Amino acid sequence: DVTYGWWAGNAGVTNKSGKFIAAHIAHTGLIAFAAGGSTLWELARYNPEIPMGHQSSIFLAHLASIGIGFDEAGAWTGAGVASIAIVHLVLSMVYGAGGLLHSVLFVGDMQDSEVPQARKFKLEWDNPDNQTFILGHHLLFFGVACIWFVEWARIHGIYDPAVGAVRQVEYNLNLTSIWNHQFDFLAIDSLEDVLGGHAFLAFLEITGGAFHIATKQVGEYTKFKGAGLLSAEAILSFSCAGLG
Repeated sequence: DVTYGWWAGNAGVTNKSGKFIAAHIAHTGLIAFAAGGSTLWELARYNPEIPMGHQSSIFLAHLASIGIGFDEAGAWTGAGVASIAIVHLVLSMVYGAGGLLHSVLFVGDMQDSEVPQARKFKLEWDNPDNQTFILGHHLLFFGVACIWFVEWARIHGIYDPAVGAVRQVEYNLNLTSIWNHQFDFLAIDSLEDVLGGHAFLAFLEITGGAFHIATKQVGEYTKFKGAGLLSAEAILSFSCAGLG
C-alpha cells in the first residue's frame, strides 16, 4: 500500500521491480557517460606544467591515483586515459540500451518474469528472505571490487604521495593493525595498511554475501531488517571501509 505521493523518490516504481531495475541501469549509464565525457574534457585542457589541483582536474586526478596517465617516475604520459574515457562512453550506451529494454520490452515486475532466476530478485519489502538474498549479491560485488583494487595495486601499482611516484604495493594483512586502524583511519600513512584493510574487507563482504544468499533471515523480523536493510548495508559498507 503506497502511503506517499508520486513525487517521493521511487514512488513511480512501487511494486514494479522491473521498472526499478531499469531506472538503476539508466542511472548507471548517466554516471558512465559523465565519467567518460568529463575525462575527455579534462584531458583536452590538461597542462602538465600546472598542478592538477589548480586545473580543477577531478577525473584525471583519480586516474593518476591508481597509476594511470603517468609513468613510474610520476611524469605525465597520458597513456590509457583516452581509452578508458571512450570505454566509459561506449558502456554508457550499453547501459542506456539495457535501461530501455527493461523499461519498454521486459516485464514491469520481476515476479511476472518467465525466468525463474529473475523472479528471485523481485522486491518484497515485507519479505526478509527476499531482502537478505538481494543483500548477499550486493555484498559479493563489493567484495569483488575490493579484490580488483588490491590486485591492481599489487600487480600494476598505484601512486604513492610519500615518494611521488607509482609503485607496486603488497597488502599487509595484519588483523591487529586493521582492527586498530578503524579508530584512526584518517591518520594512516602506509599504503600497505590501506591495501590490507581492503583485502580483509573483501573477505568479509564475500563471506557475508555467500551467507546471506545461502541462508534465510536470522532472528526476529523487524522493519529495520526489511525496508531499511539495503540502506543499512550501505552504511555498514562505508563504516567497514574505515578499516582501510
